[in-house]
Amino acid sequence: MTVTKKLYGTTENGTEVYSFEIKNSAGSYIGLVSYGATLNKIVVPDKNGNFNDVLVGFDTMEGQLLCTDSQGRTVGRVANRIAGRGFDIDGVNYQITKNVNGMFTLHSNHEYETAVWDYEIIGDSAVKFTYHSPLNAEGFPGEVDNEVTFSFNDENEVRIDYNCTPTQKCPLNVTNHAYFNLDGFDGGTILNHIVKFNCDAYTPTDEYAIPTGEIRSVEGTPFDFRKPKAIGRDVEADDIQLKIGRGYDHNFRIEGYDGTLKKFAEVKSEKSGRIMECFTDLVGVQFYIGNFMDGTQTGKAGLPLNHRTGFCLETQYFPDALNHTEFMPNIFTPDKPFVSTTIYRFSV
Repeated sequence: MTVTKKLYGTTENGTEVYSFEIKNSAGSYIGLVSYGATLNKIVVPDKNGNFNDVLVGFDTMEGQLLCTDSQGRTVGRVANRIAGRGFDIDGVNYQITKNVNGMFTLHSNHEYETAVWDYEIIGDSAVKFTYHSPLNAEGFPGEVDNEVTFSFNDENEVRIDYNCTPTQKCPLNVTNHAYFNLDGFDGGTILNHIVKFNCDAYTPTDEYAIPTGEIRSVEGTPFDFRKPKAIGRDVEADDIQLKIGRGYDHNFRIEGYDGTLKKFAEVKSEKSGRIMECFTDLVGVQFYIGNFMDGTQTGKAGLPLNHRTGFCLETQYFPDALNHTEFMPNIFTPDKPFVSTTIYRFSV
């Protein structure tokens, strides 16, 4: 295993941004960028032994700065959506930045995604990024010290460890927003990818994609991936939830949650032969298939980021959790920090 570092570029105010490559003994590697603590590349072999990058995103600093869909970024303080009323803690209402048409909050106004994180190379197989979220950032209470460590091994496992400590009670829900395409970043649509979820329910949303509070069984719905099926098989079904999200863009409940690391998904591509197994110790995962990618942004190798050419599996607490008593609360304290692990394992 080896870790290398180089200058990636600079932000508009001149701050230096670095990239890192962690390579294993077989020649597979991952690429990281300190801007947004970004998982920027996963280069692994296909069934014929050909190596390709299976992450949709950007390969220039200019692209990273223009990014609007969070490709590969670390997202926080609270990933996903929070309703316009904000949230309450101990009887105090917190009005946080409403960055979607002044109506509600998405990805905490991208605070973590647009920060340049500090870094530390850990041995020969990991890089730890750190970022201090300042007092009352985006309207959230207190401050937060964040650590996100990316590691890679000879089994082609990408491991992400989160450790985020607030100075007072604060909601936290930190995740990574990688867009995967097992045929490669230039592989076209992901609708033929075969998905199996260990998820027995999902959380329907209102017209603004904010959960209603219902936890609905996947049984008999287009959201049932408990048996392997192509992403595209039911995506155009006559279902109001699919119309709201323009396709899959929903939180799924991971079956048998108990706080330990569990396999929640397996994705396969018959074309490339690649298999991705996914593990988390959290209760939910957001499945999103790039419904709002429309080709207007230029990604890796100068190619447009086209509709449904990448899928996301964002491990998480349920969106808008503090506004629904049915959901597990995501409040953390100095004595109870947000600590979580996600693993993506690649094979053929």
